[in-house]
Amino acid sequence: MLSFSKILFTALVVVVVWQGFKLFNRGKQVSNNEQPKQTGHEKKKQSKPIAHELEKCPNCGVYHAEGNAHRCDS
Repeated sequence: MLSFSKILFTALVVVVVWQGFKLFNRGKQVSNNEQPKQTGHEKKKQSKPIAHELEKCPNCGVYHAEGNAHRCDS
């Protein structure tokens, strides 16, 4: 038998799911310019790796980063 609490609970679940879908779809529809700006902390997480110039060792032919010490094992 349907009780008032079951009807209320079902209505609450429907509203929560509906609002969740609206929020999820809004994030897709809003352009990147309208998205909130990232804080400095979030930008640091997304930093790109730094590329280093390599130089070839004249003795063994191994490439290593410029300015870093290199020891030939052979």
